[in-house]
Amino acid sequence: MQKKKKIEGKKDLTLSIVETAMAEELKASALYKRISAQLEDKAAKLKFDVMSEAEQKHYERLKKWYEDSSGKIPKDKIIKTSKAVKIKKPEKKAKYEDIIKIIIDTEENACKFYENAAKKTKDEGAKKLFETLIKMESAHVTQFKDEFRVITEPSLLFAEEEIPWMLEV
Repeated sequence: MQKKKKIEGKKDLTLSIVETAMAEELKASALYKRISAQLEDKAAKLKFDVMSEAEQKHYERLKKWYEDSSGKIPKDKIIKTSKAVKIKKPEKKAKYEDIIKIIIDTEENACKFYENAAKKTKDEGAKKLFETLIKMESAHVTQFKDEFRVITEPSLLFAEEEIPWMLEV
């Protein structure tokens, strides 16, 4: 009897981690949607809409794992009240680059969260899921760091001979 209780405790810990992760993915998806709604540039809007969808897919992946592993549907109340990943709130009139910095920090925190989750769980399926999410969130970090570099660097260096179709006639 003692051993079964110990195994259930480990399973409950993993389910709790997944519930928290699901809440955070929903918050991230909503954040990207709110940012998109405030932008006029169609390309920028699209970028944040795509990110919102990506975070929603992370949520769906976590939810499927949760349902498959536990045989139950996670409780909405728990999911909506989680505050695991703290994010710095932007000022009301924050500049685009300030928002990108906050997003980079948030995505880095998500990576750390999943790294810790992978260390804590004994469930191999959950560990694999967390490792996949680490890679996905790391790709988001890289993407937004590149975005930040492009918008904050005054110029990019290249040689004239590298420009295509630069022919002297």
